[in-house]
Amino acid sequence: MTKNYEIVIYDGICVLCNYFIQFILKVDKKAHFKVTNLQSDFTKTKYPEILAVDSVAVILESGKILQKSKAVYYILQKVKVLLLVRILIYVFPTFFSNIVYDFIALIRYKLFGKYSYCPVLKGDLKNRIIE
Repeated sequence: MTKNYEIVIYDGICVLCNYFIQFILKVDKKAHFKVTNLQSDFTKTKYPEILAVDSVAVILESGKILQKSKAVYYILQKVKVLLLVRILIYVFPTFFSNIVYDFIALIRYKLFGKYSYCPVLKGDLKNRIIE
């Protein structure tokens, strides 16, 4: 039995990451994704190896894990948004895209801020959370 969704793991205290996830869930009309955060018990117990990388990750139905720019590209491709960003990630080699990803990840709290706790998604998005 397949679960018919893939899991996006993100930094729950990162303001930028939260906006990204809310945007993705709103445009993901076919409910391709459910989400959880790096701080969740689910991530800590089922995917502790993701914590070491501290990046967005996608757990595919096959169990394969995509991280950093590959995960971002996959998410954007699946929900068919931000074509220019997808093209840029696609045309540049992965090592270069990951350098850009790592730089943004390094400064994300300084530029966008950080929550003291992971905000809870509300309304119709709440059923897309894995706790």
